[in-house]
Amino acid sequence: MAPKKPASTPPARSNTVSVDARKGESDRQAKARLVVSPTFNAAIVERSIVGGLVSGVEFSVTDIHSALTEKFRPVVRDNDMSSVETILLAQANTCDLLFNDMALKARAADTMPKLEAYMRMALKAQQQCASTLRILGELKSPKQVAFIKQANVAHGAQQVNNGTALPARAHEESSNQSNELLEHHHGERLDTGAAGQASRGNQALETVGAVHRAED
Repeated sequence: MAPKKPASTPPARSNTVSVDARKGESDRQAKARLVVSPTFNAAIVERSIVGGLVSGVEFSVTDIHSALTEKFRPVVRDNDMSSVETILLAQANTCDLLFNDMALKARAADTMPKLEAYMRMALKAQQQCASTLRILGELKSPKQVAFIKQANVAHGAQQVNNGTALPARAHEESSNQSNELLEHHHGERLDTGAAGQASRGNQALETVGAVHRAED
């Protein structure tokens, strides 16, 4: 009986991280800068998902961090959004795959609760796919924002109050101006304390008052 060959063991996954200190920076400061780096944290998550071993090639966190840095550099420095557009398109495609997968599972469901659950997840994936594509479209063709300046055209003097009420002092001055205009047109103010003279048009009342007036 031929002896069994020992099973090949996969290479050990490297979790080591190398960091180069900048000028005037200590090794401790360099490592702290790396820990708070968004790309470094993304590299840790991506390596934990992928597993570090792809097609027999071992990738460390440092390798993935370097690749992410090169990927994001055109976006940050050159405003090149091609990689962002690729991410959105890939996510929209993934949502579309989830929609089709849930729709097939709903079709094969044997109970109504399973059918409703699968269809609910399918429609959510469809909605997210449409939302992602909408964002991608706005990114490729940004909306034009128009700024309209208000123009007040009038012949002669004009006062425009946009949404503001007159203060109390201005209201009093406006009322005083109205009274002055009234005096200008009618000659004088109305004197309510002065007694008016009897009109000669009502002579009968004057005669009766003279004859039948009280003795005292």
